[in-house]
Amino acid sequence: MSETPPKPHALIVGHANMDLDCLGSLVLAAALFPDYKPVRSRLAQPAVKEALTVFAYDLPLLSIKDIKGVAPSGLIVVDTRNKSRIREFLDAFGDVPESVTIYDHHRNEEADIPGAKLVDGPHGAESTSLALMCREAGIIPGPDAATIALAGIYADTGNFTHNTTTPGDFDAVSWLMERGASLKMVRRLLRPLREPSQADLFHRVLGNLSWRRFHGHVVALSRVVLEEQTSGVGEVVDRVFASEPVDVLIVLVEIRDKGHHLVIGRSRKERFNLLDVLATLGGHGHIAAASAFIKDGRDVWSELLKQLESVPVDAMTAVDLMSGEVTSLGPDTSVMDASILFEQTGFSGAPVLDVEGNLLGMFSMKDVSKARKAAAMKAPITAYMSRRIVSCSPGDTIREVERHMLGHNVGHLPVMDGTRLLGLITRGDYKKFYS
Repeated sequence: MSETPPKPHALIVGHANMDLDCLGSLVLAAALFPDYKPVRSRLAQPAVKEALTVFAYDLPLLSIKDIKGVAPSGLIVVDTRNKSRIREFLDAFGDVPESVTIYDHHRNEEADIPGAKLVDGPHGAESTSLALMCREAGIIPGPDAATIALAGIYADTGNFTHNTTTPGDFDAVSWLMERGASLKMVRRLLRPLREPSQADLFHRVLGNLSWRRFHGHVVALSRVVLEEQTSGVGEVVDRVFASEPVDVLIVLVEIRDKGHHLVIGRSRKERFNLLDVLATLGGHGHIAAASAFIKDGRDVWSELLKQLESVPVDAMTAVDLMSGEVTSLGPDTSVMDASILFEQTGFSGAPVLDVEGNLLGMFSMKDVSKARKAAAMKAPITAYMSRRIVSCSPGDTIREVERHMLGHNVGHLPVMDGTRLLGLITRGDYKKFYS
């Protein structure tokens, strides 16, 4: 009979229901702090389960059973700063030890682990912060550890599309690739809906989807029932979110056997803070990606709708995007004079207004080129201006502004209050909004 391994004196833990960034953080923290032993959660997302199987001999992670009943001398917590998310570990060895250090990048959440020292990660993934710490300390992870950390960064930054992504994330990825991380394995770990149950849930979420508007934001809501708790729901929500042209997606899952509820949200807008929306439900995560697990018997759906009605900041509108001071042209202005004005100001177009301020059309550098080819630079701009006016209203959301500009391929969008010109949205204004 083999001997029972000795209990560790210091531990590294992450949050329950581990995701790839949590696993990557555990692996890198173990490399940084070799006297600490990493412990896995009882629950893990499907991608993490696969990684644990593939890299079983290279990931010496302890289980909850291994640490039961022995309080550690020190504790490192990664990828979370919330006591409730490490409850399974605390229940195993008692209460919070005296020495606790947190390495976490969820900067919009409040740290509530008593006496803990917090090391804030400023990047899109905690694996990034720990990888950069390894590089600075001269610690070289093996190819397998580098691969897991790389997968964690890809997953938590949404393939580098989330607003929380930083240059440091790219820096860490470059370094991990140099350490032998496998992109081929990362692609496999990140493939969507690997379980049949996930595919079934995906179609059920889509089938129950309804679109609503809250404070100008387009929000898709879905309610589904699961007979029992299952892993991989977050991956399903990500897949649905990628397929739907909405600002926000929120999915409420009722777990029937225990009467619990899971709420998962995704947002494309910084002005729509999911942590604020899910605050009363105990939400965790980021502004753009958050979740809440509710064990009591409250009416979660009604509370969620109440939060959606009251919490979000109003969506930005055309008024927020437009330039209010507009240089306009009169109908008698010659093409030559308009061309000189554009050259002096750097403008690429301007509205044409009559003496009463009515919008007659739009004149642009394209129209100047047409007149120049026809040797008609002295002609009035009304001979070449575009009379097909595509405009928007001051209360139109950015989504509606995009539909006007991109759908009609116009570079200058007048903002009209009835017949009165309030302002102008240009390509430059649009690019500035996204920069």
